[in-house]
Amino acid sequence: MVVATEVLVALVVLAFLGGIIVATIGPGGILIVTGLYLMTSLSSAEVAGTSSAVFTIGAVLGSLIYARSGEIDWWIAGVVSAAAAAGTWVGVQANAYLSRALYGIVLAVLLAIVGVTIVYQEYHDLEPRVELGRGGWDTAGFVAVGIVIGVAGGLLGIGGAALSAPALVLVGVPMLATIAITQVVVVATALFTTLNYVLLDAIVTSLFVPITLSYLGGVGIGWWLAHRAEPGRLKLTLGVALIGLAGSLVV
Repeated sequence: MVVATEVLVALVVLAFLGGIIVATIGPGGILIVTGLYLMTSLSSAEVAGTSSAVFTIGAVLGSLIYARSGEIDWWIAGVVSAAAAAGTWVGVQANAYLSRALYGIVLAVLLAIVGVTIVYQEYHDLEPRVELGRGGWDTAGFVAVGIVIGVAGGLLGIGGAALSAPALVLVGVPMLATIAITQVVVVATALFTTLNYVLLDAIVTSLFVPITLSYLGGVGIGWWLAHRAEPGRLKLTLGVALIGLAGSLVV
């Protein structure tokens, strides 16, 4: 697919910012999904497939660097990832019934939900207050979170970070551990989603390569920032921006 130079530049910039955000606070990949939807004529399957392929590569890098720095809770990551991987198949099948217009509406609703959740968290200064265990209820809760993440990831190609980070923070996982776990979750959701879309020939290689390279650069910087910066203001800004994006999609 051929796109105008200015569109490609805009997509690369969004990918770089998305990589920074996804490795710092979580829901950054949505910027790529929204950019592909708004700036190109890709079908809903191509938007989902191409973005998922980008997120797979980025999440592998994110998982490696967070594993090296020791923030990943592997039990939570394993439970959520396994459930999310199973849910992606359902989402991919459901995508076949989404027209481009309906895809935009569903994406707008998700953007608004995530944006409002982030703003609510910051406005009320929510901090983890739950002492997480390894009991049946905890496992069931994380399985439910994973399934929702997987279905949404397969349906929209959002990778999983958009839902994983807010959900894990709300149930009491510390912020840095949440971002680390999210990288592993995104590997599971994005990889299985991508494989399904590969079978549908819905990966646009000409956009995948430059966007991925930019995204990887952002992920590396995001990891660095996550260990040195207070993400509160960035979270609030992102939340407001997502709500604004949701409004623009509806309009």
